[in-house]
Amino acid sequence: MIAIQKHPKGGISRAYAQVIPNAGYKSLKSFIEKHKGIHPNLKTDKWRGYGPLTKNTDYKLTQINSKHGENFPELHRFIMMLNGWLRGIHHSVKHLQAYLDEYTYRFNRHKWKDSIFHNLMNRMVAHQPVKYSKFEIAT
Repeated sequence: MIAIQKHPKGGISRAYAQVIPNAGYKSLKSFIEKHKGIHPNLKTDKWRGYGPLTKNTDYKLTQINSKHGENFPELHRFIMMLNGWLRGIHHSVKHLQAYLDEYTYRFNRHKWKDSIFHNLMNRMVAHQPVKYSKFEIAT
């Protein structure tokens, strides 16, 4: 599942992506609850799984026809960029969630290129030590 947060002046300010087990109500709700943040106005296509979510009072969910992506151009542009990146860099996908995490991390910070290194160093210094045994090594 992919969601974008649009910038008030146009374009995408943040993107979110997560592998979900299915496109049912519970999976969709979990993703929306996790990423709605302070922006309670959501717009989706008319996928029936979103139907029960329109009754939620924590946010306003509006459903519109997709018209083959015409009503969601920024979202489809983001998806095309993600697809191109996956095909160009990785050629195959074995750990999709890890790739989605990497892509959205980079995308959400692409305007902060000058400060990424300093931000990373500050976070590393401030974080509690992590024992080597806590790391999972992908094989």
